[in-house]
Amino acid sequence: MSTFALPSRTPAAVHPWAPRFAQAITGLLCLEAVLFQTPAVVAVAAALIALALIGPRWSPVAYLFALLPVKPAELEPSRPVRFAQWIALVMLAAAIVLLYAGVPTAGWILTGMVAAVALFSAISGICVGCIAWKQIARRAGSAHDLKSAFGLSGSGPWLLVVTADNCPRCGPARAAIHDAARGHEIVDVDLDEHPEAGALPIWSVPAGIVIAPSGEVGMVKTGRIGAVEAAELVSALG
Repeated sequence: MSTFALPSRTPAAVHPWAPRFAQAITGLLCLEAVLFQTPAVVAVAAALIALALIGPRWSPVAYLFALLPVKPAELEPSRPVRFAQWIALVMLAAAIVLLYAGVPTAGWILTGMVAAVALFSAISGICVGCIAWKQIARRAGSAHDLKSAFGLSGSGPWLLVVTADNCPRCGPARAAIHDAARGHEIVDVDLDEHPEAGALPIWSVPAGIVIAPSGEVGMVKTGRIGAVEAAELVSALG
């Protein structure tokens, strides 16, 4: 019998395959609903998304994914993923209302749109809702005033090292960057302590980001950060 326990809340960083797994299920359910005109299946898809938003412990999809023998080397910020889930949930809720209110054409169009976007994201790995969230976050300014957001002092530039708990590559990547720093200021940012860092232009952790004295983002490296990548990041500090 399995002894693992899913967390009650969505962590700040998740397995990069988990959103694609959920998107595939959502997309297939919505496609089936459109093809066979079954409104109840739309409700099932919406319910699964709602349970995932409440927390992994309540999500059958999260439970199924946790049973798969896939260990991540990198993790993905969860805030953009949750935004994408909210978009899908709102669209499906609207579709359900339209279907049962006697406006089936509009309801099936919305359901079909969710199916198309979810399946595209699952197959390509390009999360459309995640991209939209990052654009909104940047325009709202949450990723611009980086100096105050992360307590950067001095004249800069600075090098941020973004990591997360349960990320196998994060420890070695952080150590490689610190080893290459040679006296430059390095700022460690843990996604679990600073989930707002998900608004940064990164798609996975570990990540290294150079912040210019103006507060703008310079060079960004994500994923496999070794000695060579660490040295390149540090050289961008000048």
